[in-house]
Amino acid sequence: MAKYLNNKKIWDNCRDSLPYPYTEEDASRFIESTKCQNGRQHNYCIEVNGEAAGNISFIRGTDVERYNAELGYWLAECYWNRGIMTSVLRHAIDDYFLHTDAIRIYANVYANNPASMKVLENNGFRKCGIHEKACFKNGEFIDCHYFELLK
Repeated sequence: MAKYLNNKKIWDNCRDSLPYPYTEEDASRFIESTKCQNGRQHNYCIEVNGEAAGNISFIRGTDVERYNAELGYWLAECYWNRGIMTSVLRHAIDDYFLHTDAIRIYANVYANNPASMKVLENNGFRKCGIHEKACFKNGEFIDCHYFELLK
């Protein structure tokens, strides 16, 4: 996983909490942290040709937003533009809704990532709006597109 995730193009579209450069030690810590909690699956490994090539994760809201989950995902660059993420995301969402009491999934996408927006739209998400200059990434403020999907 580290060989694929240690890629600035991927990091540019993720939160800064994702380490960059990404090391084998980072991968080991991530794998340890993804073990099922309370018997619920929150992370899905994307396997391509027998190796881990990406991840889909759901982060539950708390308090009054406890029935919401934030969606995040990445895929190795060598597999971009093949329809893989659109296909596997559909299965992960179906499984997540089936096995949790979440009723809403949302995602934030940086303005410079139209491919990710297309993946969400192809999976039934609707764009709710654009949060102007909502994120600070790579030394500049960028717009963030906000998407949601209801169960």
